[in-house]
Amino acid sequence: MSKIEWTEKTWNPIVGCSIVSPGCTNCYAMTMAARIERMGGAPQYDGTTQPSRAGAVWTGKVALAEKALLEPLKRRKPTTYFVNSMGDLFHEDVPDEWIDRVFAVMALCPQHTFQVLTKRSARMREYVIGLNCDGARRYHVADAAEPIATNHKYWKGDGPTDWDLAVAEALHAKHWPLPNVWLGVSAEDQTRADERIPDLLATPAAVRFVSAEPLLGPVDLHSSTCRETGSCGTCPACLGGIDWVIVGGESGKGARPMHPDWARSLRDQCADADVPFFFKQWGEWVTYGASSAAPLVWRDFTHTVDLSGRTVPKNTPAHNEGNGWTPIARLGKKAAGRTLDGRTHDGMPR
Repeated sequence: MSKIEWTEKTWNPIVGCSIVSPGCTNCYAMTMAARIERMGGAPQYDGTTQPSRAGAVWTGKVALAEKALLEPLKRRKPTTYFVNSMGDLFHEDVPDEWIDRVFAVMALCPQHTFQVLTKRSARMREYVIGLNCDGARRYHVADAAEPIATNHKYWKGDGPTDWDLAVAEALHAKHWPLPNVWLGVSAEDQTRADERIPDLLATPAAVRFVSAEPLLGPVDLHSSTCRETGSCGTCPACLGGIDWVIVGGESGKGARPMHPDWARSLRDQCADADVPFFFKQWGEWVTYGASSAAPLVWRDFTHTVDLSGRTVPKNTPAHNEGNGWTPIARLGKKAAGRTLDGRTHDGMPR
């Protein structure tokens, strides 16, 4: 099982990335990639990170892991995979040919579900639209599937069998979008939501989802999804096209706290629109009242331009809870938990 609450396993056929928005600042994958590189034995990670005063950071180098690429083909049990937790499938330096091979494997594994999450929404839109155009990208995926299908064993029926050319050729006429591939975008704040969600809605997909993690500010999904005049305020279903929303606070060193009202707002927007809502975690910080096990500080959530805010000790005279200052405590991810207003939210797409 994966340590990521909303998936079963991670699959990393492509690794490496670069920082593109505020949600990347404390990316856990940068630290993990640096650790894997130091340990050795996984050459695809070599050179993907470099040290900095703030810790390991991406260099922008990306690599295709040939061995990892074929892992789903070897698994008979239907499994939900988070694709590229250690990178971005649609990174600007990932060649289309690599993406073709990833989609080929996903097409050859109809028993699995693949969750693809990106911050490069425009490239995702362009690539996937190409898959749905006759005589275009889909045929490149089929060409990539043919050698995979003929040279590697795959579980089918009661035992392993060799795929033949007919299976790969069938991909030329296979229904698109692939029914077992979910596509999503990260939207850590309103700016990123407004940039990426329209691209997501323009992308053909069996399931579309939004990951608001780490949630760094309030997000109004209506302003990004309403197909009429923006945030019309009258149609509860104007999250149309979004099938799932994930929300979570930041964890790890340097984690930025999440105001509970930001999470509540997304929960309520989803409830009004009948969209499944998954609350993944509080992260490092929780608001006062959740626990008294850690020292209390005050946080100014009103300054969101640089997303740094201000944190001061409990008894600092400057704080005023009614004027943007909120009492919070740093408990750590495990102790902070994942209940919102006393309950867990484990909504999944139908």
